[in-house]
Amino acid sequence: MFKRKESLNFYGLLIQQAQVIRDAVAALCTYCRTPTQENGDFVKVKEKEADAVRRELVEDINRTFITPIDRDDLYRLSTSIDDLADYAWTTVKELRIYDIQPDEHLAAMSATLLQMAEGLLTCVQKLEKDHAGVAAEATRVKKLENTLNVQYHQSIAELFTSDDFKKILKYREVYSHMNHASDKGDCSADILLDIVVKL
Repeated sequence: MFKRKESLNFYGLLIQQAQVIRDAVAALCTYCRTPTQENGDFVKVKEKEADAVRRELVEDINRTFITPIDRDDLYRLSTSIDDLADYAWTTVKELRIYDIQPDEHLAAMSATLLQMAEGLLTCVQKLEKDHAGVAAEATRVKKLENTLNVQYHQSIAELFTSDDFKKILKYREVYSHMNHASDKGDCSADILLDIVVKL
């Protein structure tokens, strides 16, 4: 599906990876609004695509002596943003395992996570030529992490007003995936800020 280019383009591969990850999170948002089998399965499809792009990127890092970005930073960024797609699929998978439906809290948190994924995509699109733009967008992504953190704690607080302990345990586990995903988005923004300082 992903054709190797004649010359290695790490910026292009990062953009490709960030686009697929954005699509995976967008698929999660769709599933949270309309939790059909098909919509859930599509999240897994996009997560697998993201893994395929990341494998190609890692292979290219290992095969190349000189990279336009510090190879450790390149690897860390690719790993960190990939976690967003992983958590998107884990969220769907555990909703199915626990036999529960996505609620308004998950819909709200996934929408914020999508804004973060879109922001990270913008960052990597600007990474080669617009370092100030990367810094501004990465800072916005970090603020969105704070927004999602507030949403997470609000959802937990409301959850604990219930006396249904099975419901509490199930939803708390799924909510935590959104919170962890936002942490990874924040970490990705930090890595991008580090990269632009070095470029």
